[in-house]
Parts: sequence; C-alpha cells; structure tokens
Amino acid sequence: MTAVQPVIVGTDGSDHARLAVRWAAHHAHLHGVPLLIVTAVSAPVAYGMGGNLPQEFFTALEEDGARILREATAEARDVSSTLEIESVVKLEATGPALLALSERARMIVVGTRGLSGLASAFMGSISALVARHAACPVVVVRSADDQSPAPLSGPVVVGVDGSENSAKAVAVAVREASVRGATLVAVHAWSDVPLSTMDPIAQVRGLFDEAAVADAVLSEQLAGYNDDYPDLNIEHVVVLDRPDTAILDHAEGAQLVVVGSRGRGGFAGLMLGSTSIKVLRSAHCPVMVVHS
Repeated sequence: MTAVQPVIVGTDGSDHARLAVRWAAHHAHLHGVPLLIVTAVSAPVAYGMGGNLPQEFFTALEEDGARILREATAEARDVSSTLEIESVVKLEATGPALLALSERARMIVVGTRGLSGLASAFMGSISALVARHAACPVVVVRSADDQSPAPLSGPVVVGVDGSENSAKAVAVAVREASVRGATLVAVHAWSDVPLSTMDPIAQVRGLFDEAAVADAVLSEQLAGYNDDYPDLNIEHVVVLDRPDTAILDHAEGAQLVVVGSRGRGGFAGLMLGSTSIKVLRSAHCPVMVVHS
C-alpha cells in the first residue's frame, strides 16, 4: 500500500459488509486514495485457543478469508475500475484488528452487522466497538432496508453544537459535501431552557435569547467555509428540539450524516455521546463519527 493513508473496510462476506465495501470503494474513488479490504478470523485462534489445532485448520481459515476478500475485491472493482485495492486476512479478533489498523487509516468503514448479527439488532458489536474506539473517522454503512445500496445522492447532514469535537465534524462534513457536489445541511438543536418552570414572559424571553445564541453558535462554526468553498451550498438549520431528533429528521433523504464522537455535554471518559449513539442506531443512511 502506498504512503497515502487508505480507506479501510472490514468484511466478513455478509450482505451488510458487501454494502460497506461498495460504499468504501466509492468514497476512496472520490478522494483518490487507496482501499484496503480486511477480513479477520475471530475464533478460536483469536482468543488463544489455537495452540493444539492442526495446521490444516489455519489453512482452511486463510482460504476462507481469501475467498471473502476475492468477492469483496470484485465488488469494489465493480464500483471503480481504477481504484488501487489491496486486501489482507488477519488471524485475530475482528474488533482489535480494525482498531489497530485505524492508527494508520484515513477512515474505517464497517457494516451495521455481520454474519453473526441478529436481524433485530440495530448495530453489531464490531461496528459499535470500532465507532467508539477507532483512532480515525468511522463510517457505519446502512440503507433504508439494510439490503439496498447505501444512498449516494442527497445532502450531507452535520450536527453542530459549538464544541471542539463538533468543529472537527463540521470540517470533515464540509469536505465531504464539496467532493460529492452535495448541499451541506448544518443542524443545531437547542432544548436546554426549562420552560415549564418559567412564567410566560420569561418563557418568551428565554426562547428568543436561546434562539439567538443557537444561531450565533451555528454561524461561528461555519464561518469562513463559504470563502474556502464558494461553490458549496450550506443550509443553516436552528431548531428547538432534541439534537438526535433534529439530526434524524434531516437525515431523511441524506447520503451521509456526520457527527462528533461527543458533544458539549460529553464527559471526557466517554467515547461516544448519547446523540451520536442514537443517530448511529436510527439513521437510514451511512453515519460518520469523527473523533477528537
């Protein structure tokens, strides 16, 4: 693989992984970077249980992994005939393998669930682990019915809350919207005023004050991008609502949602905030989590 940081996609041969591979190939093609396709064996060798197993067992694992990678490479090549593609089989647990690779990745892409995922599950254990702990942005790929291809048209939606993590998410979202020729919808929701405890006059005053602050927060985090990206259409959305609800409302018909790993109310020890988790679980399009 070249010195350019690759887009890395994990696959186990499942339908969800196939969608992730195709999305990752499209993303890598748009950005002109290599794609690295990874499959990992999670048991029993990954948990220290392989010491007495015959070599034939490991050979079979590697052959099965090679088959999965051939199929995934064909999917990626179908998306782009010019894309630089490499692949690797990791004889270790899937989550740790992807997290280790994230140290040198431009992005990690995963599906919502793998072959062992329950049909009713919102998000599999591997995608949740990687979204929380990766050292680079993570995209969890899903579509409206988890069978159709992920959308490649529509706006890019980003959640904005004024935090440092949010500012990084905005910067990434701006670049994504620009390279995709998409409208950027920047959503800032506020719902911090305890209106039920106020008298009517204070309620009205509180609403206007909070709305003005919210609009200023959004304008501040988007300042300068119109100059740097003059052809980019940016829509400002300020609403009185829960952040996750507002983002999900505007995610309908979007091709990508971008969120920070934590918001302004996030605790330093948490890897993902409540808004990011809810958006990851409920959005019907790919969701990118940008870590600080």
